[in-house]
Amino acid sequence: MDEVVLGQRGRATIDFHCAVRGAVAKLQRAVEAELSDAGINAQTMPEKMDDRHRLVDETLAHSPVYGARALLGEWTAKDHGPICQDAFAEIRDTVEPMLKALEDGPATLELDEALELPAYFERVWFHRTTGGWDASPHNGFVHGELIHKRILTRVFGGNIFGHRRTAAAKAPPRAYRRILDMGASSGHNMVALAEAFPDAQISGVDFSARMLEQARRVANARGWAWKLYQRPCEATGFADGSFDLVSSYNLIHEIPPRIIRAVFAEAYRLLEPGGTVIMSDVPRYADLDRMASWRFDWAARWGGEPYWRAASTTDLVAVAQEAGFVDVDGGVLPGGQPYILVARKPEAA
Repeated sequence: MDEVVLGQRGRATIDFHCAVRGAVAKLQRAVEAELSDAGINAQTMPEKMDDRHRLVDETLAHSPVYGARALLGEWTAKDHGPICQDAFAEIRDTVEPMLKALEDGPATLELDEALELPAYFERVWFHRTTGGWDASPHNGFVHGELIHKRILTRVFGGNIFGHRRTAAAKAPPRAYRRILDMGASSGHNMVALAEAFPDAQISGVDFSARMLEQARRVANARGWAWKLYQRPCEATGFADGSFDLVSSYNLIHEIPPRIIRAVFAEAYRLLEPGGTVIMSDVPRYADLDRMASWRFDWAARWGGEPYWRAASTTDLVAVAQEAGFVDVDGGVLPGGQPYILVARKPEAA
């Protein structure tokens, strides 16, 4: 679907949004320079995160740079969704027939109209998406194709898809045949898995019907027979040992710690003996200095990420080991992100 052409207004508005994001990044560097001038750095920041926020707010209370960074950061966090919704509305008449056509193909989708969504998902407007992921019938396309491909690739240098391919490549060499992607969303990580393991049957689970519908379109556009299910990642309903590889990308920071543990336990149950788990997510705060972790926490605080701090302070290596995994290896890529954990379910006794 990369061939979708934006209208003039939508393209210009997205270009402006990306330019503002670039300005926010420059302002952030200026903010940290002002903090340094005040003697505040990674070594002198308080240990507790709330104390760090309080110290920065007090120190820069009268800083126009800090005020501008907060103002523009708030605008980009709040308005990226509406901007892309408007860009879609401009081309809706052209795009809707294409989206309808891509409902048919080798991929299958099983939605559960009786599914009771848990409070940790239903009550959160992730990424400040008004009404939540499924509020608009085209949210899957808007997020998967416009926000990710027209904004985030530019803001993060295009690496958001390269990182997924890197994570998939971390799987120990073997002929994987049955792969599950937890938190499949609009299918970006499933694309990386399909490219890495073209002979595997790939399945995906997620709560969001709209995101799964977009994942189906992605698969059908490529002729891939993905199996997609609207199910909880922590209770998928699949039989024990159904898969030889279980993966996720950026699921962990979207769920509270108790669900993180349940997800790892479910991944362990679903894997056949000797199977592999790859969980990729944002860096652990323990892997960052205090300034860098404050920077992440500041952005998450205003970006619609209610579980970010709790998740980022969870030791995923320990969680994997508690679930029963062995050969657990977790760490960040050069450059600081993402965090990738690879582990193995022991062979049968």
